[in-house]
Formats: sequence, structure tokens, C-alpha cells
Amino acid sequence: MPSKNRAIEPPNLPSFEILDRGIPNNQLDELESYKNLHLSNCQLEGSRGVDFKYAYFDNVKTINTYFNKLSLQDVRITKSDFANTEWEEGSLNRVEFFDCRLLGFKIIKSRLRNVIFKGCQGQFAQFNFSKFERVIFENCILENSTFLEASLTNVKFINCQMNNIILADAKFKDTDFRGSNLEGLQIHINQLQGVTLDPFQAAYILQRYANVIVKPVDEEIGDNF
Repeated sequence: MPSKNRAIEPPNLPSFEILDRGIPNNQLDELESYKNLHLSNCQLEGSRGVDFKYAYFDNVKTINTYFNKLSLQDVRITKSDFANTEWEEGSLNRVEFFDCRLLGFKIIKSRLRNVIFKGCQGQFAQFNFSKFERVIFENCILENSTFLEASLTNVKFINCQMNNIILADAKFKDTDFRGSNLEGLQIHINQLQGVTLDPFQAAYILQRYANVIVKPVDEEIGDNF
């Protein structure tokens, strides 16, 4: 089935009644797997090889910390703060981020599948060298964020603020930017294969990168002769 026809798979989440509440001392053990978990109003330090499955994160903080090979599967994250946190070589599948603070957040060399970011603040976030497949950014602030050499397949940016976003050497397939603000976008015009733009975005990019003058068809043309 073509990727553009495949819907995002939502998290397969358990009921709250069977969940464990919290982690002892909020201390993550390396290479440990945590399942059926509800984390709320806590702060976690970075670790390596941690695996979360079937989990809810609510008001969780990991500010200024580092995770290597973090795995999230079937996880819903709400109102959490990952400012200046780095996730390197991570794996995310069926994960939702709602109203999260992602200022300076880095998710590098990672794979994201079936992921939704909604209402998140992601100024200066970095998604460099990562692979996206079936991902939605909706009503997010992504100003000055970077997607250097990222691969975006079936990704939608819906009503996002993306001023000065850097997409240099990114690759696209069924990637939709319609309705988002792309002012100051940094991209090579020959990268645009696989991208869907609205007319305003297309006109802006043509004028910015190809020196093409875009005017409405009914504009007076007599002065040009």
C-alpha cells in the first residue's frame, strides 16, 4: 500500500487500573525495560538503552540530560518538559506528544514512526539525521529548528510556526507543509520533489530561491510594456 494512504497508528495503551505508578527514586537503570507504567510529576535523569512500553508520561521533566538508544513504544506524553534534552539513536513507534516543551530538544540519528506532536513548543529543536515515517506536527512552534539530512516520509506539518527552519539536504516523500508558516525557510530548491505546498508557500519559495516574480493573473500588466 502506498505510504501516503497509510494512517498513523495510535498508541495501544492499557487502562490506568493495571499501571505501575512511578519508578523508585525516579532512577532509570541502564538497559532496563519498563512496561505498563504511569509517570507523573517527576524528573528523570538520562540513561542508556532504556525501553518504555505501554506508558503514560504526565508532567515529566528530563531537562538538560542525555539518553542513548532510548526506545518508546505505545506511549502518550502530555505537558512534559524535555528542554535541552538529547535523545541519540532513539526509536519511537506509536507515540504521542501533547502540549510538551521541546525548546532546544535534540533527537538525533533516530527513527520515528506513527508519532504525533500536537501543541508543542519546539523552538531550536534538532531532528538531524533522523528518519520520520507517518509523523504529524500540528499546531507546533518549530521556529529555528533543524532537520539536517533527515528523511521525511508521509509527514504532515499542520498549522505550525516554522520560521527560519533548516531543511538542508533533507529528503521528502509525501511530505505536506500546507498551512504552516515557512518564512525564512532554508532549503535547496532542487530538494522539493516529494513536497506538497499551498499556493502562498510555493510563491514564497519561488521568489526566494528562483528569483521568480509571482503575481495574480488579473493584475494590471500594461506598465510592463
